[in-house]
Amino acid sequence: MNRMKRNLRTDLEQLQKLAFRRAERCGPLLGQFHATRLKIDAHPSSSNIWRVYEWLLVPFSLWPIDFVGFAKHLLNLVEIDGDLDQDILLLLKLVGNTPDRETQATVGVFEHFVEAGQYDHLLKQPEKFQEGKNRVKRDQELKKTWQQIKHRWDVSAFRNPRGVIRRRMSQERNFRENWAFDWSDQKGKFHLLFDVMCYRWKLYGMEHDDPLLLKISVNPTPHGTMIVIPRHWSLDLARDLHWNKIGELHRSHKAIRQGPKLSPARTEKYKEAKQVLKFWNEAGVKKIRGDDRYEHVLNKMRKTGGTDSAHNWVKRHLLFARKEASAGFSP
Repeated sequence: MNRMKRNLRTDLEQLQKLAFRRAERCGPLLGQFHATRLKIDAHPSSSNIWRVYEWLLVPFSLWPIDFVGFAKHLLNLVEIDGDLDQDILLLLKLVGNTPDRETQATVGVFEHFVEAGQYDHLLKQPEKFQEGKNRVKRDQELKKTWQQIKHRWDVSAFRNPRGVIRRRMSQERNFRENWAFDWSDQKGKFHLLFDVMCYRWKLYGMEHDDPLLLKISVNPTPHGTMIVIPRHWSLDLARDLHWNKIGELHRSHKAIRQGPKLSPARTEKYKEAKQVLKFWNEAGVKKIRGDDRYEHVLNKMRKTGGTDSAHNWVKRHLLFARKEASAGFSP
């Protein structure tokens, strides 16, 4: 994409459509990129710098790193003297291209459900959640516990703008950050007690005085699709979830088709395609050009040459080898 044709107004309108207050958080940075355009375009790593701009327009769930912080640091370096150290240059190179537009569109729509905590459209039996929700709302011991905590702490200091306090989140593979027991300050004590209360009643937080029962949640992440099934949920795989909708969300990551027949066949095809690419490059070194280059490859592969279909066979294998190599595939 030609970054010179980037339109700030159009991009700001795109941010307005995204969840998680993206226009507020990323809009000023887009303006800063445009204000620094001349310095960016004159930089040797211009195309990679503009790639960070593109990532600011991608749904947050697909970000592999903090692009707001990265963009601020990068723009500061460009504005001061344009000198980027080797580590920053490597990071710019590794960031890579943004996900395709179809992936962004699918995840961008779904993020609005995530932001609102609405997963009911993925459930076939939402009554099961409503039953549990009513139960914790009526729980007198929970109410008493929450009042004791409120008596000892100003809980408003821990609420987000919606009035929600969240417990500390679980992570992939049950890794734990901020796990160490710390009884040295009041804030640490509050989080420990709040986490234990949420565990006891199977909550993910409190909204003012309303307990928020854990829901089945499905979330796209940069690395895959994360599904959390709360321990209070009696799971019926066939009747509980709309797997077609979950599958549609997961397929937006564009995984290639796989299976007991497809995967071994693709591995063998890639091995053959690598040989074709090897002989093609070998012919180039020897300055073999045109039809003779195709014939060189076909002879090495012990294939019949001299026809358009044979030459097309070489082209298809070259394309496949390059595509799989760029995707990081290795047999």
